[in-house]
Amino acid sequence: MSAPVAWHTFSAALTSPHYQTTQRRVLRQLLEALLFEQVLIAEITPDSHDSVCFDITGRAQDGSSVRYRCCGRISDSFGRIRLNDSLILRISLEGTRPVASLQEFLLEAVAIVDTTEMLLARFLREIQQTLLKDTLAQHARQPDASERDLTALEGQLQDGHPYHPCYKSRIGFDPIDNFAYGPEFQPSVRLVWLALRREYASLAVCPGINLDDFLRQELGAAQHDRFIGKLQSSGLAARDYLLLPVHPWQWREQIAPDLFPLLQRQDIVWLGEGEDEYRPLQSIRSLANYSKPNAAQIKLPIGIVNTSADRILSCHNVENAPPVSDWLCAIRARDSFLLDSGLIFLREVAGITYRDPDLPPFLQAQQYGMLGAVWRESVNGLLSPGESAAPFSGLCQCEADGQPFIASWVERHGLAPWLDALLEATLPPLIHLLYAHGIGMESHAQNIVLIHRQGMPRRIALKDLPGGLRFVRQFLADPELCPRLAPTPSFRKQVNATAGMEAATPTEVRDYFHDAFFFINFGELSLFLRQHYGLAEADFWERIAACIYGYQARYPELASRFACFDLFAPTILVEQLAKRRLFEETEARLQPVSNPLHRYRQQAGKEAA
Repeated sequence: MSAPVAWHTFSAALTSPHYQTTQRRVLRQLLEALLFEQVLIAEITPDSHDSVCFDITGRAQDGSSVRYRCCGRISDSFGRIRLNDSLILRISLEGTRPVASLQEFLLEAVAIVDTTEMLLARFLREIQQTLLKDTLAQHARQPDASERDLTALEGQLQDGHPYHPCYKSRIGFDPIDNFAYGPEFQPSVRLVWLALRREYASLAVCPGINLDDFLRQELGAAQHDRFIGKLQSSGLAARDYLLLPVHPWQWREQIAPDLFPLLQRQDIVWLGEGEDEYRPLQSIRSLANYSKPNAAQIKLPIGIVNTSADRILSCHNVENAPPVSDWLCAIRARDSFLLDSGLIFLREVAGITYRDPDLPPFLQAQQYGMLGAVWRESVNGLLSPGESAAPFSGLCQCEADGQPFIASWVERHGLAPWLDALLEATLPPLIHLLYAHGIGMESHAQNIVLIHRQGMPRRIALKDLPGGLRFVRQFLADPELCPRLAPTPSFRKQVNATAGMEAATPTEVRDYFHDAFFFINFGELSLFLRQHYGLAEADFWERIAACIYGYQARYPELASRFACFDLFAPTILVEQLAKRRLFEETEARLQPVSNPLHRYRQQAGKEAA
């Protein structure tokens, strides 16, 4: 998309109906999170048999009191709040009217919250940029059934995080960048390739992989030889360097302007643009090779903030990626249950990250995770005949025509058989990892690929392995198999208080898994199926309880582990994703919530007995 066309599209989007539709979604999601996390305390009054009204007190800029009123449900799924489609009203001495803008609401409603102007301004910017970026995406959205593979679906199913109010902020991308690198626009991205002197590189690969041979295969012999030839023509020894891809935005905005001294010394050498075309996935920093669909996907750092997290590629995660991948695959290879389940770990087979140990600590922190890459297996080469792959996040989304993505699947197979197959494909391998092995996976929807046959769920693939699991070493079934891990630096824990794979207690591991998988992932699915298919939330959670206890009945020898990682506890701790943006990140922001599985403890326990 040329710049004039992009700016024309930008202008048209902002004056289209998509702006107001998107603003209503962002405002609804913002309110749901702030109410649920008790950042805003509402007066709650009954509205109808299953609906309530929330009245929130705020303060106008002139100091006068205002109220905001919205209506919705307090769900049976963790008590999550789901507002209805009615307008959110502002009530003051001047009268009652709909909320004029996100800024008006946030400045007035949060005026009585004990935060700082700096943090409020940061949060407001993330909210506003989410409105902008999603408006552009919705305006450009087109029904397109011509391509339906996993990479295409990652762009077509574009709703983003279902709970986080800053689900598409992409702080750092201007509108042209958003068109050029946002997955919704299905752009073709060519990577910049550099050579990094080995003494500044930390390299990790899976056993049996020679990086030079691997990259020669990934790039193709001609392209690989061209890059090596450029080094040699500059009088440099190719053996002293590692080839490294860089996202073009990262090259333009951070590597070229900030690391130019390394380019001047030829510790980094610019090799040029690669030939293969890539498509960005939902996480933006992960890209699939569109030219060679079976080739590895590449994870690259991009110095933007999205869903309130910086999208660097942490050096410790890069270094841990291959050993963690090997560890999980070794567990699967020795476990007949996991093998029979068909579970796939999408291995991160190689990783390179830039480090300069001679820099003072504050500069190391500044440059941490700025330059690096991880190569991850593509699911395409791991599918059996007749299987297809889809983003798990798509199960709770509607397509451009407003119909649920799963509509044709449910129509073909029936809701109950389809849902039972989904639970059977998903739940047993994940809870087996928790119960039998002591590993809690961060199984939110973006980390799971659903593998199906004509829409009928069969099995799952898990990705983002090193940054997406928790364990307590002494509670692992085979602690000796666990690799020695690169530690999380203290300055990263200051940025993200929940960083790090090793937890202190089994309860932390349980909550980590429960939060991602049940609270966010299946919690959203329960609300979606209720809305679109009339499935009662109680029925949804009862099916899950039956599936868990069916597994437990099969493995009575793990009874002590069922108690240790108690999925039926009365409450669990979940992360406060909105609150952490309004308060300093000095501690993990967690809150206890009621567990919808708890009500089935006695009933399911009797069945298991």
